[in-house]
Amino acid sequence: MDKLIEILRPDFLLHHALYGSVVVGLVCPLVGVYFLLRRLVFWGVALPQVSASGIAFAFMLQGFGWKFMSGTESDERHLAIAAALVFTSLAIAGLSYLERQGKNLAEGRIGSLYAIAGAASILFVAWNAAGETEMTSLLRGELVAVSESDFHAMLNVFAAITAALFLFQREFLLVSFDRDMAVTLGRQAGMWDILLYAIVGVTISLGVMTVGPLVTFGFLVLPPMAALPWARGIRSFSILASVLGGLSAFTGFFVSYTRDLPLGPVVVAMAGAAMLVSSLLSGVIGRRA
Repeated sequence: MDKLIEILRPDFLLHHALYGSVVVGLVCPLVGVYFLLRRLVFWGVALPQVSASGIAFAFMLQGFGWKFMSGTESDERHLAIAAALVFTSLAIAGLSYLERQGKNLAEGRIGSLYAIAGAASILFVAWNAAGETEMTSLLRGELVAVSESDFHAMLNVFAAITAALFLFQREFLLVSFDRDMAVTLGRQAGMWDILLYAIVGVTISLGVMTVGPLVTFGFLVLPPMAALPWARGIRSFSILASVLGGLSAFTGFFVSYTRDLPLGPVVVAMAGAAMLVSSLLSGVIGRRA
């Protein structure tokens, strides 16, 4: 109980890591819901890795002496986020274009993208040894150092993303579940696709920069999977997935802090445990019914 009170104090030394993890845990499942609806779960595997390669690319540029938009620690973070967003946006644009063209072997393309992005991340870090520490912390799911202003800016962006996902939930659901019906009803399906993909790109880029690709992928998939058996509609599905993600992040942080374990794997383990319990309960209730 003393440890719990300690981490809830406003002056807690690692409050950025705690709050950042919980916020990512709340927001990423809201995006993951649409991955499940569109049957694009594998995107959740590849895109965080692509985002991580963008961050590694930014570290490489700094190692080569490219100091634009860098100099201070905050500026270097901004460059890393910008690179992650560019890489992720290009990957989303390419994948969505190929999907729209009706090309086969979608899983093969996504698997290839994941492999290439993973190799690129390692090579970019190898070309700039100074970025190895940052990338190691990123892959472990540790929140990197961030100024108070940047932290609040990140919270504001996530708040805007959450508001947009709920405000335009009906449109996003329609173009995700029945695109032909959306076109028949006169909805601008292409515009809503672009907006949703933009939200996906920003969410994943900030998520990877905050808690790393492993945790981001875990939040995109595990809480929505845990919430799916109990959902009675898109709103309840989204809210339950978000709550489970936030609880997994908080519980994972508490276990990580008290047991001196790496944050990222523990958080994902908590989310996985929630999915396992959900599956077992739904199976038991289903048999009794």
